[in-house]
Amino acid sequence: MTVARAVDLLKAGAAADVAEAVSLLANAARSGDPEGSNRLATLAAAGIGMRKSWSRAMAHLFSAALAGSASARGQLRAMASDRRLAEANDSAPNYWRALSAHVNLEDWIRPCEKRVLNASPRTVAIEAFILRPVCDWIISCAAGRLQPALTYAEGSATAVRSEGRNNSALELGLIDCDVAALLLRQRIAATIGVPAGALETSQVLHYAVGEQFARHYDYLDPSLPEVAERGQRIVTFLVYLNDAFDGGETDFPHLRLRHRGKTGDALYFGNLAADGAPDPRTLHAGLAPTSGEKWVFSQWIRNQAIV
Repeated sequence: MTVARAVDLLKAGAAADVAEAVSLLANAARSGDPEGSNRLATLAAAGIGMRKSWSRAMAHLFSAALAGSASARGQLRAMASDRRLAEANDSAPNYWRALSAHVNLEDWIRPCEKRVLNASPRTVAIEAFILRPVCDWIISCAAGRLQPALTYAEGSATAVRSEGRNNSALELGLIDCDVAALLLRQRIAATIGVPAGALETSQVLHYAVGEQFARHYDYLDPSLPEVAERGQRIVTFLVYLNDAFDGGETDFPHLRLRHRGKTGDALYFGNLAADGAPDPRTLHAGLAPTSGEKWVFSQWIRNQAIV
């Protein structure tokens, strides 16, 4: 009940509500509630209600795993670099400590080897951006919680249903996010060279056979007040969470480029021209799979931190 109350307060979002939520979660964690520790791990990783600290986040995640949190245990198994250890059938206290020690935070922000697919607008592919177990974990967390995907109406900052986008999605707001997803966001930010605060709310996208995101632009109408207040979308970053499907490429008609990554690969592209104006050459589409189902982690990045 304490954790549920804390979640409601976090949804409210006011500073006083967040402070009370942190206090409730801390009390729950001290009393041995694994979900209290698991939620504190997410808040520490996001820097909400406390100073951002990956070491503190990992300490809370270890405590949650030790107390029996299925979420914390799943995250540690997914993020650990020692795959043999991660796949071991063990639940002893020392096992979770060892597994936590094999989540190498430096690996998550280490520079990636990039392959430029198109120079202008810059379009870049990255192989093995994240481990397959992390992809599997994100998919498992999103499955069953998907909603119809939305898109911005022309000349508006309001997201609505659209005939051109009939896939489904999960927005990873604070309540639906976890340390694994936040580490992925940190890796994306480090790769682009922006603060994590410049990243919009992440989305997990799902495409069944025949579902698509028709040709569109990701940049926003520069005349919108939101652009002046929160910045323009400068980069779109996609992580391919699976590859067990046919079709489903990311298509750039003006560039005569179609790309489809393997599980864990990434693709990113700039949305603006060299002068900072929207670049119409970035027109693109998420094509429909012809068999199987397609999962993607989608991240829009602004040119200023989002408060």
